[in-house]
Amino acid sequence: MSELSSKQDDLSADDRLKYLKDRGVEVETVEDRKRASVAENRLITQLSSTEISDGGSSSQPSEGSVEFALVPQDTSKPIRKVYLPEDLASKAGDQLPSFVKSYFADGVTIDANLLGNQATKQFASGQLKGMDKSVITASSMNKVAAAGSVETFPLVHPSDTNGFNGVYIYLDEVGMLKKLPNNTRATGIASQCGYHPPPNFYGDVFVGRVCTKPTMKNVPFEVGKDTAGGAEWMAKAVGENLSWQQEMNRVTNRGGETQPSNDGEDGKSKTEKGFEWTQDGEEVEVVVEGCPDKKLVKCAFRNDSLKVVYGGKEKFNLKLYAKVDVDGCTWTISGGKLVVTMEKLEPSSWVRITQ
Repeated sequence: MSELSSKQDDLSADDRLKYLKDRGVEVETVEDRKRASVAENRLITQLSSTEISDGGSSSQPSEGSVEFALVPQDTSKPIRKVYLPEDLASKAGDQLPSFVKSYFADGVTIDANLLGNQATKQFASGQLKGMDKSVITASSMNKVAAAGSVETFPLVHPSDTNGFNGVYIYLDEVGMLKKLPNNTRATGIASQCGYHPPPNFYGDVFVGRVCTKPTMKNVPFEVGKDTAGGAEWMAKAVGENLSWQQEMNRVTNRGGETQPSNDGEDGKSKTEKGFEWTQDGEEVEVVVEGCPDKKLVKCAFRNDSLKVVYGGKEKFNLKLYAKVDVDGCTWTISGGKLVVTMEKLEPSSWVRITQ
């Protein structure tokens, strides 16, 4: 008999609810949903009204609020301080997913073709084993996007070596399907925490800290101190994540799960209209058939696009998925084919070749 079951005759409904929440069990009530709606409005108000200076906030947080970070995908924008209000910060459990949810309800719809492509990969890899493929539709996913949907990614898991303080990225769960740009700063943080290769994160993300003992609750994650490269928690995270993965492998008797490869990886070319392409972490290679004469070839490289003209006729003009280093882009003729090589500006794995 469980601890709760043995005591249930002596506990009121409110006591049972408190017992579960104190132990990190997420239980949503009607009151919780009402409070979440108010919380969402407070986040949007906070972000729209806060003046930013040197990546910080000019407004004074209320006593008992908990700081966390907004990391914009646009690297020209500073990392911002955001605050979980005291009434939510005092509650048990991780309150950030519900608090930041409205931020991702941005009205952007998903790309139906990309959804189908990704779903096919996930089913083939066993990631969606047991799920009914027919329910994964553009309509259903757009409903999720409209409401705002938050995915949590652990940068470091709570353990006795970090005082049971986990650090998490909170991101738009359908950001990739919305074709949001890569967040290179978030990927860089994951890399410093020992993820190799680090995952891609799409669009703006939040980063926060959660303490799990003795009661699960949100605790401060400070912009500047905790977001700086080489922060103490990042340095320790490398070993802590390795230990966590080894323990998970031991408990489950299997190796860590891996995500399916993106298009063009593992030496497998991806065929598009008029060309095919491959990629590794550093470069993208595009191969075009029917271009035997180099005198007739014109390639226009920009940091975000590639235009190919042969014999005065445009073959294609691609708006690239991510930026490339124009100085590192070249082309040559091999076996009657045009081979274009582009150096990625930031090492990464492209989900597709176009935006």
